[in-house]
Amino acid sequence: MRKLTAVAGVLALTSALAACSGGSEAEDTTGGLDGDAVVIGVQSLDTGAVAYPQNTYGAEAAIWYVNNKLGGINGAPLEMDLCSGDGTPETGVKCANDFVASDVPVVFDAYDGTSVGAMTPILKSAEIPIVGTLAGQGVAEAETYPTAFYFSGPLETSALGMVKILSELGKSSASLAVTDAPSSHGYVDELVKPLGEAVGVDVEAVYAKVDTINYQVLAATELSEDPDVAGVIALPEESCTGLIQALRQNGFDGTVFAGSCSQFIDELGADAAGAIIQPRLWVPLAYDNAPAEVQQQLDDFAEAMEAVGYEDEQSARSLYSFAGIINLANVISGIDGDITNTSVSEAMQGLSDFQTFLGPKVTCDGEQWPGRPGACSHEGIFFEVQDNGTLAPVDPDGYIDLEPDQATIG
Repeated sequence: MRKLTAVAGVLALTSALAACSGGSEAEDTTGGLDGDAVVIGVQSLDTGAVAYPQNTYGAEAAIWYVNNKLGGINGAPLEMDLCSGDGTPETGVKCANDFVASDVPVVFDAYDGTSVGAMTPILKSAEIPIVGTLAGQGVAEAETYPTAFYFSGPLETSALGMVKILSELGKSSASLAVTDAPSSHGYVDELVKPLGEAVGVDVEAVYAKVDTINYQVLAATELSEDPDVAGVIALPEESCTGLIQALRQNGFDGTVFAGSCSQFIDELGADAAGAIIQPRLWVPLAYDNAPAEVQQQLDDFAEAMEAVGYEDEQSARSLYSFAGIINLANVISGIDGDITNTSVSEAMQGLSDFQTFLGPKVTCDGEQWPGRPGACSHEGIFFEVQDNGTLAPVDPDGYIDLEPDQATIG
């Protein structure tokens, strides 16, 4: 693995990259800070057929921001030791073993829904805490406390939030696409479908191999049962755009659900209006309808992404990495003494009503969601695309409670 700071320019992220390498050579982004760098592990699914390179872009921008705007970690520069996931558990095992060998004090999960499950037993055994904005699968957040800490609710809040908002909009059927992966099947079968049934929404999943998608066929498949809602549970940004465009071309004028995708809004213009999206945080397109303090944080995000050459990649996924690492940096900066796996874990366990970057206040006491001790919240936020391309929160207060007892299954 290579220690990376923020990179200026676009990374060449292809499957030819080795599993635990970075992209191009990193420029000096220490912000002129002296002292021994604080190095955190970062696990990002940025290579392979289901790559989300935006995860890494946001992490690089966060490193730049911490060093250039926040003064680093108590005056020392922050660096990341990046390990690139490729969608296989074997890579997750290798990354985890390399993190242990490097003795990193914490591993940031940059929303890698494929590798972290395989990594969790290894990191747990080494007592290296896993920290992230949200989990791509429920393995780490379901482990015994204090294995992992996520600055948002568990997978159940995504599934429950999706079907609850559709139910409140008066919808009774939905046909939604999701990446064809074992974790996706488990998520749909164990959470989405039963939670949908509980609130009166019949959700049919259409599984897509993202490297061979025919958007017209995928759209036709979704529309074959004449659903009230069509769209996405989870797909890469470009696939979201292609599918939603195909749905509109096929005459669908009903409600589009777009998961956490956002780049389709600019690209599709009027065809995006009315779509519902479900990010975990306030996002740039909600700027006009956000509180002043949120607007300032969105400005900070935009500045950092531009500084590292990714001004056109301000998606929800890049924001998840950016905000999560900012939160983690603020926690680490409050540690009195050496920054070790033990001190980071203790600092995370001590968080109570901690105001997160672009997110809700969180408490990481292991009690926020039954069976998910790694989740630090039980709130969610939802937006509707406006005619002018901006986003407005579905609830005027922004974040809403998603009560855990509503997600009890079986």
